[in-house]
Amino acid sequence: MIPQPNPAPDQNSPALPPLRHPRWLTVVLSLLLISMAGLTVLATITLRDHARELAEPSLSSDFLVSYQIATEVNLLIDTARAVRAHDNKATELVLRLEVLASLLDPAMDAPRAQALLLEELPQARELLSSLSDLIIPWYAQMQVAFTEQTDRGVAEDILDKAGTLRSLSDRLVSLIHLEQGSMRDLNRQRLHGGFYRLEWTIAGLITGSIVLAVWLLVLNYQSRQFGSRLAHANARLESAVAQRTQELAWLANTDPLTELKNRRAFMEVGEALIMQCRRYPHPLSALLIDIDHFKSINDRYGHHLGDEAIRQVADAMTAALRETDVTGRLGGEEFAVLMPHTDLTAALQAAERVRHAVAQLRIPTPSSTPITLTISIGVAGYEHGMSLDILVMHADLALYRAKHDGRDRIRTYGADIMTSYEAS
Repeated sequence: MIPQPNPAPDQNSPALPPLRHPRWLTVVLSLLLISMAGLTVLATITLRDHARELAEPSLSSDFLVSYQIATEVNLLIDTARAVRAHDNKATELVLRLEVLASLLDPAMDAPRAQALLLEELPQARELLSSLSDLIIPWYAQMQVAFTEQTDRGVAEDILDKAGTLRSLSDRLVSLIHLEQGSMRDLNRQRLHGGFYRLEWTIAGLITGSIVLAVWLLVLNYQSRQFGSRLAHANARLESAVAQRTQELAWLANTDPLTELKNRRAFMEVGEALIMQCRRYPHPLSALLIDIDHFKSINDRYGHHLGDEAIRQVADAMTAALRETDVTGRLGGEEFAVLMPHTDLTAALQAAERVRHAVAQLRIPTPSSTPITLTISIGVAGYEHGMSLDILVMHADLALYRAKHDGRDRIRTYGADIMTSYEAS
């Protein structure tokens, strides 16, 4: 059978996408991404330093002291509530009172509000004094009489004054926060402004990095898609070329009517078999076959039936021979067979099978009488040192002798003896 070529590519299939992004662009974008990542790290370090400056002010700061007082007031109230509910020990209440006293009592060595604050903000001095008037007596009472009844009494008193304590501490924090020195407020505002600018800078850098990363991923995906489709197109092209090469090779080596080897291909295979026989002592036989009275079939029934007769003879030959035997059509109604590893005796038996198979053919005609066919066969054997042309010539002489002796028979070429197989 003639090899069927692969179907042509669909004209409506999408074309390969052009790869519009050169390699250098990817390299440049990668370097830019690395540079922006470095800037992001630098900005992060700067932001961390500024954030540390904001989060860790000096312990002598007025605002920090006031905030500590407010925090300790809330902790004192929570501890008093726990003591009243028997959920906490009195020692925790003493500790909270001691911390507050250290912040409020000038006689103690712990940090307290600065003197400048007390001089410039009389209201703050009044608030601190009011808190001291409450905290110091409680602390002193806990130091003098450390009993459960005293603990509960102080805790009840603290909870009764909880609203006043929170109000005083909150007012102190608000007052100091609002009345802080103008220079410190300005510096702090500048620091906050720089902090937010750094935040926006980092946000921009991160956004740009994400955009660049996504862009690189898109480029990589497009490159992969292009490479995949290009590989698929190359595979299809290679398959089509291989199929077409196979088809051309088939057409160059095959007789289109019988699908046997043509004369050129038959002779090429025959030369290879002769080389093997010269190298190794294997027998090789040749058959030359001719359809008897073929011209009369063409003249009487036309070339169409003549071609059909040639096809059926070729099929009958192929069925009667081995797969290892090489068959070919040399031209017209003449066929040839090379039988490797076959001596003359086996070749004569194979020739008789072929002659008998052809004799059984019945080719239908427009009339009621089918066409019957006979063939003449010449057989020759390879002798050491013989060329392919000589072997075919010997088989041709034997064929000529078979046709001369009346056709429908087999003749063998030999130096001293010619063995004949008459038609049965």
